[in-house]
Amino acid sequence: MRVIAASVFCLTLIQIATVHGAEDSRSSHLQAFNGEDKSCYAVNRAYENTHNSGRYSFTISELQEDGHLRPYMEARAIDDVFYSRIENGVWDEDRRLPIRTPLDANSGLPVFTSCKELGNSQTEEGPAFHYSAYWHRYKWNAAIDIWISKTSGKFIKTISRYDQGAGEMPFPVAVQIMDYDRAHAMKPIVPDEYPTCWTLDLETSPAACIDLTSPTPITAH
Repeated sequence: MRVIAASVFCLTLIQIATVHGAEDSRSSHLQAFNGEDKSCYAVNRAYENTHNSGRYSFTISELQEDGHLRPYMEARAIDDVFYSRIENGVWDEDRRLPIRTPLDANSGLPVFTSCKELGNSQTEEGPAFHYSAYWHRYKWNAAIDIWISKTSGKFIKTISRYDQGAGEMPFPVAVQIMDYDRAHAMKPIVPDEYPTCWTLDLETSPAACIDLTSPTPITAH
């Protein structure tokens, strides 16, 4: 039954890749990488479909001991830019990698290993495949549960339980929830890294100001 289910899932991914090929042109188009854990083929293809979509957003929350989620991080991937903010702070932006593969760029080792299909699941986003796996990235490791949409072939949700009690996040259990509604992945307002005018002496009148954007940067106000 597991073999049949995996075959059906891979066929679903092939159909999805055909329909959404234009948007997901940065993915590997279902070609496995040398060094992948063979048990994680379906998970890896869904991982690529997720991270190489043209536009999406997600949240990361701490799963507390009482079962409640404490919001921690919000992120939006828009074309070639990645925006993020921590606990409703200011937005930051960074260059988005053109492709994200299931092999760790630092070690060359697989990100996911020991994948097991746990059966079908009904989520708020619709029916999904539920997998367990072991996750490795940089110096962090975690046992991870993954829910993959049967409709889109992308990650819906993950729950990561870090080996060391904390990993990428400053807490032991992280819940990531994906959102593929393009209307929700709007470009946020990112504050300027530096102010355009630096006041040298507020007590002096007139105040001397250095405008870094002006051809004559020093002015008096």
